[in-house]
Amino acid sequence: MLSLLGEKTTYQKKEKQMKKLRRIGLGLVASLLSISLVACGSTKEEQKQGSAKQEQKQMGKEQKKLEQKLSKLESEYEEYTKEKGYMESDDYLVFEAAFNILAKSIESKNILQGDDGELDKHLKDLKTEIDHLSNNQAIKAQKRYGSAVDVYEAAIGTHMHIVLTKADITQHFNAVNTIELDKDFNADSYDYEKIDADATEAIKSIQGMPMKRIKLIKEELEKYKASFSTEEYNQLNSAVTSVTSSLNKQVEMLEVLQKESGKDKSTLEENTKAAETQFLDAKEKVSAFESKYDIQM
Repeated sequence: MLSLLGEKTTYQKKEKQMKKLRRIGLGLVASLLSISLVACGSTKEEQKQGSAKQEQKQMGKEQKKLEQKLSKLESEYEEYTKEKGYMESDDYLVFEAAFNILAKSIESKNILQGDDGELDKHLKDLKTEIDHLSNNQAIKAQKRYGSAVDVYEAAIGTHMHIVLTKADITQHFNAVNTIELDKDFNADSYDYEKIDADATEAIKSIQGMPMKRIKLIKEELEKYKASFSTEEYNQLNSAVTSVTSSLNKQVEMLEVLQKESGKDKSTLEENTKAAETQFLDAKEKVSAFESKYDIQM
C-alpha cells in the first residue's frame, strides 16, 4: 500500500514537472515567434528604407545630369559671345538647337525662336525651372532628353524644310524655271547678258544659305545620331544626300544658261528631270519620317 502511494506521489511530481516544462516550452516558442516577427518587420522596414534611399539617390542623379547640361549651355554661351558680345548666326543656330532640346525635355515653354538679344535671361529662366523640378519630373525629363522627335524639331526639321523649299524645282518660282520661262517668253528680244547675270545670282543663292544649312543638318545628325534608330538615321541622311544632289544639278543647269545662253537645251531637260527626281525623293523621305511621329513643321 505504501509502495502504491509512493508511486502515485512520484507520478504526480513528474506530471507537474511536465506541465511546467510545457509552459516553459510554449513561452519560448511564443518568444521566438515574437522575435522572428519583429525581425521580419524590421527587415522589411529596412528594405523599404533602403529602396527609398536608392530611389532618392537616383532622382538626385537625374537632376544633376540636367543641371550639367544647362551648365554646358552657359559655358557655350560665354564662349560664343566673349569676342563680340553676341553670337554669330551659325553659332546661334547650334546653340538654339541644344537649348530647345533641353527645354523640351522638361516641357518648358521657354523655347528659343530666333536671337532676341536676351539669351542670358532665357538661360536663367531655364535654370530656375530645372532647379524647381520635382524628383519624378527630373527622372521623366532625363528619359525624354534627346528623343528623336525633340531633336528633329529643334535641330533638323526647320533647316530641312528651308532647303527643300529652295530645291523645289517643281515650282515656277524656282530660279532655274524663272530664267528658262523668261527666256522662252522673250526668245526674240531677250537680253542674254541678263540671263548670265540672273544665272550667276541664282548660283550664289544656292551655294550660300541652302548649302550652309545642309552642312548644319549633317553635323546635327551626326551629333545626335544616338537619338535615332539606324533606319531613321539612314532615312534622314539619304534625304540630305538627295536634296544636295538636286541642288547641285540645278547649279549645273544654271551654269549652262550662264555660259551658253541656253543654246543646247538637251542637257537642261535631262538635268531638270534628274533634279526633280532627287528633290521628290528627299521630300518623300522627310514626309515619311514626320508622318511616323505626327510632326507638323
